Amino acid sequence: MEENKKVFFIRNCIRGIAIAASAYGMYKTMNSWKFLTYFTNLSNIFIDIVLAVFLVQDLFLRKGGKKRKNLYYRIKFLATISITLTFFVYMLILAPNDNDGFWMAYFRNGAGSFCVHFATPVLAILDYLLFDYEFESKSRDVLYGVIPPLCYLAYVFLLSAFGMRWGNGMTAPYNFLNYGASVGWFGFDLSTMSAETFGVGVVYMILVLLLLFTGLGWGFLKLKDVRRKRMSKWEKTER
Repeated sequence: MEENKKVFFIRNCIRGIAIAASAYGMYKTMNSWKFLTYFTNLSNIFIDIVLAVFLVQDLFLRKGGKKRKNLYYRIKFLATISITLTFFVYMLILAPNDNDGFWMAYFRNGAGSFCVHFATPVLAILDYLLFDYEFESKSRDVLYGVIPPLCYLAYVFLLSAFGMRWGNGMTAPYNFLNYGASVGWFGFDLSTMSAETFGVGVVYMILVLLLLFTGLGWGFLKLKDVRRKRMSKWEKTER
């Protein structure tokens, strides 16, 4: 019982800190209503809501001895993939091309960017890998992983079609989605890489992102299954 209390405490500390870091980071980086057009912020809000729900559920499920419905794990799985992509895209694509340099891309604005792009994603990933082994997933769950990015792309391109612009007249919030750049939808010219373009056509980048989401989903499900088997063996030895 003592160990269960310890796990309960650690699990919800991770969730609480993740939510707090995300809220702080979004507060420090919020400068206009366009804040809600960035995948970073939307994925942070998504994971914050899910973690808050799990945190509250833990209190009631612990008292009632009930099991969490699988749907909640599935939604958390999607939120975790989304925040993980935020982590990788910022680290590998956006921060290296930031006008202020890689480190300042994270630590300006009182380290708000660090919180939403690194701290919260890492804690959310840790929470999933350690505690979501009860998720009874199916093979089709991998395909569900592309729902968040497809919804986001539809949302952003719709705003762009109605005339919204970002940064220096970009047609999307992120350089790799900026179809108004010289490479457009299908071009390829890495010499043009900058804060306004990744030098690769938007269609190619979308395909890469969808593959990334699918790959992350597959990887997370496999890691969850490994954790599930280990926990099952441990529970048997404890009986």
